Amino acid sequence: MKNTMKFVLVFALAFGLFACSKNVKEAPKADAMASAGSSDEIIADHVVIVEEDNNEDVAIISETIVSLEPVYFALNQYTLNKDTRAVLDKNVNILKTNGAKNITVEGNCDEKGTISYNIALGDKRAKEVKDYYVKRGIPADNITTVSYGEERPVCFEQAESCWSKNRRSDTLIR
Repeated sequence: MKNTMKFVLVFALAFGLFACSKNVKEAPKADAMASAGSSDEIIADHVVIVEEDNNEDVAIISETIVSLEPVYFALNQYTLNKDTRAVLDKNVNILKTNGAKNITVEGNCDEKGTISYNIALGDKRAKEVKDYYVKRGIPADNITTVSYGEERPVCFEQAESCWSKNRRSDTLIR
């Protein structure tokens, strides 16, 4: 009797998991999506498609994260210069053209400095970029900021040419 009961419970659990299972597929990384009416390009970091099949209908949910051109900062600096403002102006045109409503600005640093210093500096960089976007007409409610400090480097070599690539602010559209 115990074995029959165990079998029934295991079968019911397996059937329940199978019936509720979701199929997650990662689409190939998009090389580039050209923005409408512009020669600027925006790059899709990843696309996730979730399909649920319960024999009646299929629901497809997709999330695309688009990364705009990053801006770079001098050592221990968070102010925008002529070059960074030019990059941000291109980003503003893309944001306005596409009507972006879910924008994240990420502040990043090189590995120099303490963890708390780099988190604070990354936060200042992200907020400076957000403020620039707001001044150019992007609604503040559409933009969130986050600081990763030194935790998300794009370059790992121990050289100034590499550290300068990590002192940046990234703008993502979700």
